[in-house]
Amino acid sequence: MLKRISLASVALLAFTLVPFAFAAHTHLPAHSTWTLNVGESDFGGGFSMKSDTFVLVTDTDKWGKWTDHMVDGNGKTWNTSWSGPEDGKPHPFTGMKGTYSTDPATDVSVETFPDGTVQTCDFSLSSDGKKFTNKCVAKSPDGKEAHQTIVYDRTK
Repeated sequence: MLKRISLASVALLAFTLVPFAFAAHTHLPAHSTWTLNVGESDFGGGFSMKSDTFVLVTDTDKWGKWTDHMVDGNGKTWNTSWSGPEDGKPHPFTGMKGTYSTDPATDVSVETFPDGTVQTCDFSLSSDGKKFTNKCVAKSPDGKEAHQTIVYDRTK
């Protein structure tokens, strides 16, 4: 089952890493580009990524939009996007089945995936605005958990 969590988490990671409005009323700049810092990330013995780059298009208290290009630890490429209200309710992804919700007032995002895995993430942004960190817990339907700290650098 841990392999199942890992595969689901890899597929879902692109969505959990997008950081808009994860910190209460803290927003990333529109049209900013963020690249995975593999050396500073801790995949917690679960899934991993070879690379991940996303562009934040919009990030307000009410609406978010992003695109993502990820290569998972197995070399599979994922091109995904999300656009929707930041209202704490699940809304579908594009490029993969599943839902995503974020609420800028609570610093939390929640992803739900077709296999029943639920991933909850907390976001923090460095004081200089050049680095952000996602701390996530993925729970499979059978109760197994994977803990990760994923770090990104602003590259544009």
